[in-house]
Amino acid sequence: MQVGLVTGKERLDLLEMPDPVPEPGKAVVQIALCGICGTDLHAYQSGQPYAPAICGHEWCGHVSALGSGVRGLKEGDRVAIGVATACGQCATCRRGDPGHCEAVFAGMVGLGPMAPPHGGFAPAIAIDAARLYGVNLAIRDEDAAMLEPVTVAVHAVRRSGIRLGDSVVVLGAGPIGLLVLQCARAAGAGVIVLVEPHAHRRELAATMGADFVLDPGPNDNLGAAIDALIGQEGADVVFECAGLARTIEQASAYVRRGGTLCLVGVPTTAAEIQTAQWLVKELRLVTALGYLREEFEVAKGLVADGRIRAERPR
Repeated sequence: MQVGLVTGKERLDLLEMPDPVPEPGKAVVQIALCGICGTDLHAYQSGQPYAPAICGHEWCGHVSALGSGVRGLKEGDRVAIGVATACGQCATCRRGDPGHCEAVFAGMVGLGPMAPPHGGFAPAIAIDAARLYGVNLAIRDEDAAMLEPVTVAVHAVRRSGIRLGDSVVVLGAGPIGLLVLQCARAAGAGVIVLVEPHAHRRELAATMGADFVLDPGPNDNLGAAIDALIGQEGADVVFECAGLARTIEQASAYVRRGGTLCLVGVPTTAAEIQTAQWLVKELRLVTALGYLREEFEVAKGLVADGRIRAERPR
């Protein structure tokens, strides 16, 4: 079986690997579709070490075989990749914080026993069955393969503590930014302003629920432009979804005093922050990486009923 893996700077090789077999506790899944995440792209562009298990981590398919001890799945089930429930045994779980289970996190980032030998750029994969969840036929393959990034957005919005009617700014209209935009709307956001330098992405944001879109390039004072649109000095919640040093550095300027800044984008370079501004504003800083098992169910519901559009509008 050939598996696509990033092997170096601007190198994606098809490597021969053994066909997957249903070992105890694992399921073999025939992959229907696999998305390309921003982290996959960054690994390809940079050539930095990249765990094989997460090279292609947005996929859906059908169970073709089950190992001994697997419960709750059967051959033919339509599934997508997620994370397991908290182990209950690690130090973090024992201190009463299962939302940050060490075993779950290790599997998510491609480490430990829950990490498969390769990712979803393959015809099939053997994976710990606890990481799979069912996807009903009402959700197309194209949308099912996007449930993983949808759940990233669900997790970010839930962690932000957004309240009904809050004004929101989303920085960056890549796939995660567009999904965060839609999740914020579903969570009850009032006015939503999306900031994005690329015209095509601004057009997409306008069709996906943004009340206003701004190009940061021509704005000498972007903060003032945002304030004029939301009708107050600073937004209640700002989501940084670009993962760029400059947007992280600027993000606090767009938050109201006492508001929330949620960092979602994964930066690849260092950023300098003005901590005095953070202190004066008494910002609530929240970071969001990954998701919880139950949030995949939330994501499925949002996609199934149309509140989240996971594909590009036609």
